[in-house]
Amino acid sequence: MKKAIYIALIFGILISCSEKRIVSKIKNYVKEIENRTDLNESVVEFNTENLNGEIVGGTSIYELTDKDNNLYRIIKDGSNPNDTVLNYEFYYKSKKLVFAKIIKFSNYSSEFDTIVNSELYFKNGKLIEEINKKPIGIDVEYVKSLAESMTVEGLGTE
Repeated sequence: MKKAIYIALIFGILISCSEKRIVSKIKNYVKEIENRTDLNESVVEFNTENLNGEIVGGTSIYELTDKDNNLYRIIKDGSNPNDTVLNYEFYYKSKKLVFAKIIKFSNYSSEFDTIVNSELYFKNGKLIEEINKKPIGIDVEYVKSLAESMTVEGLGTE
């Protein structure tokens, strides 16, 4: 029995070290993308209006692609009528999500407060590490769905 526990502990440590190495590689990949000068950035912006035609929010989507239209990054900034401000950053490698950063702010009565500040690292579509800088995290499946929908809606690819 002791031998099985010992092997399980070693196996857990090896997985942990392997995941840390993968996260480190993803961080380096994100830095490389940010430093590349050969990529093209395009922007799509639109406003959200209420029933009276007043602008109550809006969204900006920044897409980073290469000359062959391969997608590397999408940033989505938005403000909602309920006074929340959202910032999503998605980084892709070979059309697969590898990193997501989600920040959600509340802006009630001149008070600007961070509600969500999460970083998510993925390998082969599976979460390998989640870092929440605030007590409230975010639903990982929601993040994956949103990142995927950004590419399906015609952003980034084709």
